Amino acid sequence: MIEKLGGSDGILAGLNVNPEEGISVDSLEARTQAFGDHAKEKPQRTPFCELVWESLQDFMLQVLLVCAFFSIVVEMVFADKEHKKTAWIEGFAIFVAVAVVSLVTAVSDYKKEGQFLAQLNIEIASQTVVVRRHGKEETIHRDFLKVGDLIKIVNGMNIPVDGLCIEASGVLVDESAMTGESDHLLRETYEKCLIRKAEHEAEDKYTMTAHDIPSPVVLSGTQIQTGQGWFLTIVVDKDTCEN
Repeated sequence: MIEKLGGSDGILAGLNVNPEEGISVDSLEARTQAFGDHAKEKPQRTPFCELVWESLQDFMLQVLLVCAFFSIVVEMVFADKEHKKTAWIEGFAIFVAVAVVSLVTAVSDYKKEGQFLAQLNIEIASQTVVVRRHGKEETIHRDFLKVGDLIKIVNGMNIPVDGLCIEASGVLVDESAMTGESDHLLRETYEKCLIRKAEHEAEDKYTMTAHDIPSPVVLSGTQIQTGQGWFLTIVVDKDTCEN
């Protein structure tokens, strides 16, 4: 597929990307309209009423509610006139107890969820990458990545989008999150991969696995272990491998 598109140079030209300067800031809107953006929906807090309803799904609480209902009905039907005014109290007390338990559970869950979302938002806010745009290196949040962005490869980074290496030096990728394979795989530019493939074939080797020949493709959800370089953003948002 890469060969049909003219290799790295053909893809860069097709996406109107200058490998030395990156994309123009004037093209950001057009790229969003053509390819979409990488913005993710912010995690929303569960409404308190929904948490109360979820707490009421507990089997024991449902049993108590049924018992309370029948207690009130039976006591009101069979109670004598002197006790009719107070016959409902026992069943109503059970309703109150269930309400207290469900509210306490909901409040606890609401606080826990708030703490979790606060921590999650801090983590999301720190998800930044360095890109090359209009001849300058900029640090931006991953939500603002566009197709055609040149992203800097650094040790330990989690790849946010699917892309193609255009500069690579000793880049090893951990794909265990996707494939379950613990071995780190080498990434090179497309041109270097072709050279390595030709050398491998000339050596009359019978295997041609990911360990024998490097790939120029980096996938979202994987992690850079070592190396440095740049890769071209090819796919964003819901069309990435991670999604």
